[in-house]
Amino acid sequence: MDFRYEDWSEGTATYGIVAFYSVDVHTITHIQSQVELILVEKGSLRAKVSGHEFTVDEGNGLLICPHVLHQYSPVSEGTVVSTFIFSTEFLSDFKAFFESGNVPFVKYKKDKCPEFARNQTKYLIDFSHNYSFGKTVMKGLLTAFLSGIMPAYSGGEFEEHREKASNFEICRQLLLYIDNNISQDLSLEKISKALNIVPSYVSTVFSRNFNTSLNSYIARKRVSCAKLLLINSQKTITEIAFESGFSSIRSFNRRFKDREGLTPSEYRESFMQLPKDNAGEENTAQ
Repeated sequence: MDFRYEDWSEGTATYGIVAFYSVDVHTITHIQSQVELILVEKGSLRAKVSGHEFTVDEGNGLLICPHVLHQYSPVSEGTVVSTFIFSTEFLSDFKAFFESGNVPFVKYKKDKCPEFARNQTKYLIDFSHNYSFGKTVMKGLLTAFLSGIMPAYSGGEFEEHREKASNFEICRQLLLYIDNNISQDLSLEKISKALNIVPSYVSTVFSRNFNTSLNSYIARKRVSCAKLLLINSQKTITEIAFESGFSSIRSFNRRFKDREGLTPSEYRESFMQLPKDNAGEENTAQ
């Protein structure tokens, strides 16, 4: 099965959450390491998630966990959808759930949702159009909303979903393993042993589905991890290099500059020099 991997690390590193609205959006089959929430403002959306097909009607939505294959398209012309993408770290209360891999997605049905959670949707949709709140407010809105739609937190039960063994499942395991072990040895041999898969098969499946080599993806992911730490932590360049999985400061500087055009120090300084109106936690750009 062919699908595209989308990496939103840069956007979520800078803002914490990426939000936008789309009219009559058609997505190809894709997967990502972030959480994706969609709310249908107008019309209806045809969705296919982890092998399950269904329609999401106006006023309803869908939460898709990381490393889950999905795509969607409008049922009728004029369908408007608000999309929110954020890392599992953004809402720490739900991190364990997002990363468990036990439930690929959760449906939001307004008629079955507690009022306190349903009331958050108008603010979330406004944010997708205008970025009208800061990061702290968005965390509060999403926490309240998810507390109402997630059966594990609201007292309901999840629908039963069974994953089919496939190349996609192998890729899902690969992405999850890399995310959880980015600071460790991620050689092909190490990954293959951890997942109990033949090394040559791991490499072939990954490159065929993502159109890039496993090593190239890991290098890109490590740079994304380093960017997040450079912007949002006070850790030294050396600490960040090793926490992002680089074997030496020299290789870290070289890889980082090759991808970003700046050294890690220059990259950090460029954010420190932003005007306060653009850098504050409650800035509407966040």
